[in-house]
Amino acid sequence: MSTQPAMSNVTDSTPASATTTSEQRDSMAWLLRQFAVETPGVLHAVLISRDGLRLLDSDVDKDWADELSAAFSGIASLAANTTGPTSRKRPVRQVIIERDDALFFVQRAGRSAAFENHPGNERGEVNTILAVIATRDADAGTVGFEMGRLVQKFAPYMVIPVRVGTGGEVR
Repeated sequence: MSTQPAMSNVTDSTPASATTTSEQRDSMAWLLRQFAVETPGVLHAVLISRDGLRLLDSDVDKDWADELSAAFSGIASLAANTTGPTSRKRPVRQVIIERDDALFFVQRAGRSAAFENHPGNERGEVNTILAVIATRDADAGTVGFEMGRLVQKFAPYMVIPVRVGTGGEVR
């Protein structure tokens, strides 16, 4: 018996708005936990708001998840607001930090209406960031690719999903 919540809107044309925001959050939480369990090298995953508050996590200690959320939000903001070699700010596809003990990955995940009571909610929507902690020897390409797939699976729950290019990279 699967512990997966009803997720008909992931595989058929039923819009996410046909479900309650609580059901949407439950489905997203299930997807996040499955990603952490099934992706080789991934230890933890956290969906955070752009303003640095934890929305969902893959059963991470809540205090640590809150700390990670604030840090990863800052990293995403720095990356997005840094002028590149073209003298322009460009959307960030992914940030990877390599440490002696882990790899950290950060990607934008879209704007969701599933967190209506969340502080920082603008017009019923919250901009989200997906943060992942992986083992030091994890295959960064595989983790990044699977993160992009997870962001695609989140799309039915997003008001504005992240666009995905032809090569599978998140934009």
